Amino acid sequence: MQIAPYVSERHRRRRKVQRYLFATIGVFALYFIFLGVAWFFMRAPIFRVQHVVVTGNATVQSADVTALLQADPSGRLGFLGSVFGWGNMFTWPDKVPAQNLKFIPQLAAVAVSKDYFSHTITLNVTERVPYGIWCFVPSSDNANEQCYWFDSNGILFERSLSTQGNLIYMVNDRSQSPRGLNGTVLPAQFNGNFLTVMDVLRQTGLGIGEIDLKDLSLEEVDVATTEGPRIEFSLRFPATDYLSVLKNIIGQSGFGKLQYVDCRTEDRVFYK
Repeated sequence: MQIAPYVSERHRRRRKVQRYLFATIGVFALYFIFLGVAWFFMRAPIFRVQHVVVTGNATVQSADVTALLQADPSGRLGFLGSVFGWGNMFTWPDKVPAQNLKFIPQLAAVAVSKDYFSHTITLNVTERVPYGIWCFVPSSDNANEQCYWFDSNGILFERSLSTQGNLIYMVNDRSQSPRGLNGTVLPAQFNGNFLTVMDVLRQTGLGIGEIDLKDLSLEEVDVATTEGPRIEFSLRFPATDYLSVLKNIIGQSGFGKLQYVDCRTEDRVFYK
């Protein structure tokens, strides 16, 4: 009778059973550890939200800012977020993604800070600052003029009424169809250059009656000043280099008698 092979087979089976047993115990141990950790993060008082504070907002309601985060239109929360809920500090993001901000165009950014000692979530709001009014002037008498506030990045963020006077810069766009909220006032290749025109006009201190965009295909903008001449700019290149020249011309005694100042040629200014 061969005893050795029998004993060897018996030991092999015993080791196999032991491995299965240890693996099962390990799985259950990890499961209970996971439940313990999950319970700690979900129920521990230190992670419980007691206050939500919104700061920096002047035009947007605090409730709307909070609702924007909790609506989670981007689907960022996922499974763990849906389990923890908004009563847990870990659920709140560090900032609101740009694509979510489009639901409230007046918002430029929302940063989220967490104070675990006071159990407070603070939403730090940055609102868009009005830079001017952009009016899409229809070519047909049957259509209505549509005006929007735009910010220093050329973003259209709120409906407005047309205005008169030189305290607020207003652009009459007779070339484009309304671009709508969250859009830029001009296509990307012109938007930045137009904003440099606005910056130059502000720095000259001139009173501006009206800014006209008659035909975008001409790639130029016409500015009526309250002091006298019209100033013409090109949208093909930045207007920054014209600031010192314009200040020099404005300082001349005969500036108010000029008919126009032409800045449509790069590195050259013509006036009459």
